[in-house]
Amino acid sequence: LAHEIKKGRLPADITKQQKDRSYFACGTSQIMKVVEQVVTNAKKKGYKARDIQVLAPMYRGPAGIDALNKLIQEIYNPNPDGQRREIAFGDSVYRVGDKVLQLVNQPESSVFNGDMGEISSISYAKENTEKQDLVYVSFDGIEVSYTKQDLNQITHAYCCSIHKSQGSEFPIVIMPVVKSYYRMLRRKLIYTGITRSKQFLILCGEEEALRMGV
Repeated sequence: LAHEIKKGRLPADITKQQKDRSYFACGTSQIMKVVEQVVTNAKKKGYKARDIQVLAPMYRGPAGIDALNKLIQEIYNPNPDGQRREIAFGDSVYRVGDKVLQLVNQPESSVFNGDMGEISSISYAKENTEKQDLVYVSFDGIEVSYTKQDLNQITHAYCCSIHKSQGSEFPIVIMPVVKSYYRMLRRKLIYTGITRSKQFLILCGEEEALRMGV
């Protein structure tokens, strides 16, 4: 599939179920429902949040990265009874256990733009000597602390941009491709997205949008 896309072609059997990839036809308004079903099923089969990466090209809109992050956070890291520590920042709520993405280079902490980590703990202002809320993120064993105003340096990573995923690989990649992404649909971007997947690729969306992009 990757070789065909590189040549600017889409195989005739793109919508057929294969042993390492599947395809769900749906429009923009159905992307959330499809991703929800796929992620919920994967979780039931024992896949962790770090094994599954949803990749999308745009942040805004009904099938954008922001909306998909909120959806998957509620599947993998909900907080129905308020028992889990969390901290609100802008439109996001960061919880212990959340999968997050570093957005800026921080060489002094050995953490760089595109690194993925997990929120390991949250310390509230009244509990620490700094007298401010602190969020601790573990990046493969390297722990970095963020004050509340530093939280613009991270974002949720359940869904991330194809651009930010470059250089990473994930067991399962879920990639929505719909016409509402039209400004971003480029062959190189689609190629980058599908080649992030190590074991299984799930494409969902409009075949016409995929053909257009390729």
